[in-house]
Amino acid sequence: REKPHDDAWNELDAKKIPFLLNYSQCKLYSKDYYAVIEHTSEVLKKEPDNVKALFRRGKAHVGAWNPGEAKEDFKRVKQLDPSMAKACVKEIQNIESLQQQKDNEDRSLLEGKMFK
Repeated sequence: REKPHDDAWNELDAKKIPFLLNYSQCKLYSKDYYAVIEHTSEVLKKEPDNVKALFRRGKAHVGAWNPGEAKEDFKRVKQLDPSMAKACVKEIQNIESLQQQKDNEDRSLLEGKMFK
């Protein structure tokens, strides 16, 4: 805290990453999506290719209804870790399904208001 970016500070900062990832998983379970986005983004500033952080942030973006950001995170995970491709494709399909459902709901609401 007193000497940012010196060796001891960097070492301690690197040790925070697993804690932030675990904490973000707990927050994801409790549906505190904005906290997950905040903490995983902090990890991604230090490790831009951290698959766990990207996947968890993608899940949080879905919960916070940021479908574009969620898709980008899942695509990046799929690119970085091909073993996660099936899970990412499933998540992207889920997002597209939710978007279609939301579009249909919005359309029916608009139709009901325009013709009354």
